[in-house]
Amino acid sequence: MAALPPDYDFDPGRARSFQLGWQEDVHGPVAERLIAQGTRCVVDVGCGIGRFGVALDGRTGWIGVDNSPQQLRDCLRRPVLHADATALPVRKDSVDAIVLLWMLYHLDDPLAALREAKRVLRAGGILAACAASRWNDPELVPAGYPPTTFDAEDAAELVAEVFGDANVDVERWDEPMVTLHDPDEVTAYARSHLLPVDVAIRVSPPVTLTKRGCLVWATKA
Repeated sequence: MAALPPDYDFDPGRARSFQLGWQEDVHGPVAERLIAQGTRCVVDVGCGIGRFGVALDGRTGWIGVDNSPQQLRDCLRRPVLHADATALPVRKDSVDAIVLLWMLYHLDDPLAALREAKRVLRAGGILAACAASRWNDPELVPAGYPPTTFDAEDAAELVAEVFGDANVDVERWDEPMVTLHDPDEVTAYARSHLLPVDVAIRVSPPVTLTKRGCLVWATKA
């Protein structure tokens, strides 16, 4: 298994080709759960352009962290920090919650980032991480996506290795969620998901995609 190479700095157009509604909506539900639990501040690791910060909508403190200068320039929210997920400029035992959404598969060693997340969480603090399945989008990728370092198939096990089985809870999905309406939309989706451009030739839109993945919650004991 290999990490999915991040290309946000040398090909920002690919990331910008992504459209809201093309991915499982974890930002909203994660934000609502953290707000309901009285979270005072969230560290958003791999914040990208700030979609999770937008979902929080100023209802609690938010700090975005990313190691991509271009993503931080495009980020819709502030404050942000330029830093690596495995070396956060955050004090030990200091934050209520940390989220690593759609990003751990970019790391050669996601366990290092999970250990760093646990370090900065206070006792009782919450982590949320998510990943797609290798069998996501079967209508476009019938043979499956190449395995990465953090897929839904092993995400819960990796988080439990750091936080302990008893402190981990998993939400999974496997259902039709996303409809691509025309060839241009299929082409843009393929680019945003690093798929071959001939995907648009092999399917006849509209096509509804089955989304498969998981959201992993963990609590620091």
